Amino acid sequence: MLLPLRRRGAAPATDPRAAVPARAATVVSLAAVGAVVAVEVLVPGGWDGLAWLPLAAGLLVGLPHGAVDHLVPAWRLHRRPARLAAFALGYAAPAAVAWLLFRAAPGPALAVFVLVSAGHFGSGETAFADLRAGRPVRRAALPAAVLGALVLLVPLVRGAREAAPVVAAAVPGSDGVLPPAVGTAVLVVVLPAAAALAVGLLLETRWPEAAEVGVLLVLVLVVPPLAAFGVWFGCWHSVRHVARVLAADPANAADLAAGRLAAPLRRFALAAALPTAAALVVLAVLWSAADGEGDLLATTLPLLAALTLPHVLVVAWLDRAPRAVPPGVVAR
Repeated sequence: MLLPLRRRGAAPATDPRAAVPARAATVVSLAAVGAVVAVEVLVPGGWDGLAWLPLAAGLLVGLPHGAVDHLVPAWRLHRRPARLAAFALGYAAPAAVAWLLFRAAPGPALAVFVLVSAGHFGSGETAFADLRAGRPVRRAALPAAVLGALVLLVPLVRGAREAAPVVAAAVPGSDGVLPPAVGTAVLVVVLPAAAALAVGLLLETRWPEAAEVGVLLVLVLVVPPLAAFGVWFGCWHSVRHVARVLAADPANAADLAAGRLAAPLRRFALAAALPTAAALVVLAVLWSAADGEGDLLATTLPLLAALTLPHVLVVAWLDRAPRAVPPGVVAR
């Protein structure tokens, strides 16, 4: 049975700012995934023994994509001090809660972290597709769940052996081994659901979205799990999120409406530079202070979860907030 997709008939979005960054992000993400798949298929040995390279590169490349969360309220709340203060508190509180939960109950916290991340990844895909197609961003819970599970849970269960030391380090007393029945259930449910989603998109003549589901299926099934997640996170999810951020920044309206991308990218790079550098410094300190890889992972994962939860909430709010076309920007 095909997955139910969103209803047709919604009025098209009138904001042209997303078109240029969305096209660029699509090209970058497809080219990166194509390159990683080509190495695995065409080069003898593929990524055997080197899967950590695209994983590490992807994590580093993707690090800046959430670095401008602190600017979002100024774009949407018109710099009202009371609202900005409430936003800052609302950002810090979930981060503190996530960190405390991870320290108090690492097993359940890790499970929730994985599920929240999968939901965030999937909803990011459906929101990007809406913006690229000129549709208002709408909730698409089931397609988002399928896409999030495809890009996170499938690599996780396929790479369960490689992930076991990470899980064991994050959850004291655990061997980190995923029960085989869980991995089987994920593959049996998610892979047919993804295929059904692709067919449903084809029937709705949403060709780019259907093709991208096929590309992601090839990625997670052909490329080693660590490499697959690295390239997807760094060159697909993060790049497409940056495209959405560029379109949301009012300072970029005139440039994007005129088809100029270089200046918006410079603005983003400057805004993201300091938070990204701070995150790298923190990681370097943790690395130098860690007593081995296990201790580093046990320290880093709660911090990562603490940063991820407020980022997820900011992106969800960004999707729900109305996007007005600034004066002087002509809809096309």
